[in-house]
Amino acid sequence: MKSKNAIKVFSVLLVFVTIVSKTKAQDSTKVEQPTEVKSLNKIRLNLLGIGYEREQKVGKTTSVYFGAGAEGAFIYQTEFTMDNNYNISVNTETDFKIYPSLNAGFRHYYNFDRRIKKGKRTLNNSAGYVGLDVLTIIPTQSNTLYGSQINIMPQWGFQTYVGRKINFELSLGPLAAINKIDTYYGIGGRIGFSFLL
Repeated sequence: MKSKNAIKVFSVLLVFVTIVSKTKAQDSTKVEQPTEVKSLNKIRLNLLGIGYEREQKVGKTTSVYFGAGAEGAFIYQTEFTMDNNYNISVNTETDFKIYPSLNAGFRHYYNFDRRIKKGKRTLNNSAGYVGLDVLTIIPTQSNTLYGSQINIMPQWGFQTYVGRKINFELSLGPLAAINKIDTYYGIGGRIGFSFLL
């Protein structure tokens, strides 16, 4: 009889200790979420490139960044021609190359407070932003027809906290790609992970 009571008391005590420890653990993991940007050093791994980036805080919700790395360029070009007999010919060319690159820009983060109210993390600049990205692609061959290229992209994007030292990032926007022969317009973007140093 005593052993049955001892098991019941022990079980109730175990449940009680577990509940108390979980509530204490939840209280201790509540971290004050930042309401302003933080300066970060990153190794960025994008869909088509890798590089180093320094994001420097210049205001409460504004940062500038600069970096260097290697960018992959996938070129898809289709050309339609019509001769005098109205025969249409289509010529499609594709190419993929990796070039050294430099980039710079600024970001204005706009939703720190709203994310905190929703219970989401804002660590490591985890928030939505608008800004401008300027990317310079440097050719590796001196006889390259197009030479260097500058991509200018007003952007909307977001960073989100994935782990203590990892952010996921996505940015999109209209793109102007300028080289010594022509200017191209389109939609640009970047998707990838940042490993914080």
